[in-house]
Amino acid sequence: MKQTQDDRVFAKRFARALQPYVTAEQDQGKSLADIARKLGVTAAGLQKQLAGGTPSIRTIAFAYALYGVSVPYGGIAVTKAVSGKQKGRGRQTSDQQLFLPLEITAPPSSTGLVLKPVPKSTRRYRLQITVGLSA
Repeated sequence: MKQTQDDRVFAKRFARALQPYVTAEQDQGKSLADIARKLGVTAAGLQKQLAGGTPSIRTIAFAYALYGVSVPYGGIAVTKAVSGKQKGRGRQTSDQQLFLPLEITAPPSSTGLVLKPVPKSTRRYRLQITVGLSA
């Protein structure tokens, strides 16, 4: 497939986002080959990507996992849903998960609207909404 303008823009943004992490690793005494290996490429491949070459999906995934590098593609934000625990942190959630600290109330049941939280697990509930029309 032919490379698009969005591909080239993404590659340059990815390189700019990754560069500080590579530099920091080098400042800690790691070689470019060591850093590249963690990102799933060769040292030459990493140099090419840092110069604006298009990274592989594998490199993008490893850069996110290792450094949190997340670069939008063509205006589309790419996020990762993380479940499970990581060292020193509690459970992380996806940007798409929504927690609402609110109370839901309804008028008296004579209007035919009933809201009922139904337990799905220890800390999860499904909101059951029943609408009945009265004549």
